[in-house]
Amino acid sequence: MSDTSLEMVALQVEETPTVLVPFVGTVVDLREPVEVAQALEDIRELKRQLDEARGLLESVLRLEAQRQGTKTLHLGILDAVVSGGSRPEYDAELLRERLRMAGLPEQRLAEVVVEVVSYKTDGRVLRQLAGANPAYAAAIEEARTVVDAPWRVTVKR
Repeated sequence: MSDTSLEMVALQVEETPTVLVPFVGTVVDLREPVEVAQALEDIRELKRQLDEARGLLESVLRLEAQRQGTKTLHLGILDAVVSGGSRPEYDAELLRERLRMAGLPEQRLAEVVVEVVSYKTDGRVLRQLAGANPAYAAAIEEARTVVDAPWRVTVKR
């Protein structure tokens, strides 16, 4: 969360220092970290329970879809579409080797097993380069973008 976002949260806490936690019914004083942490723990427990209930309901619909022999259940005004399940994965190098040995032409083989190249950077080395040479630092800065990652708070007992 950016500093601007944190400023907005601080303003919100100042304007409305209490909040009602939905489904739990607890009123939390946002100025009291202990209450906030407890409410966060309560919400995560509720979410776990809801996830379990959702899993059971999905499984019941999967069972019904299996019984009916369809992946789409037409249930009055609702349709339940079941997706997922197992899917094949292949050892690409082994597959390429075996198909080549079986005589598959190279052109066709290139269509089956597609080479994917990816690159990643090493922050430690980038810091060394940037500190050692201003031209390297400039190049690194030009290629740099900042991506916000979601914040998470873990509450432990």
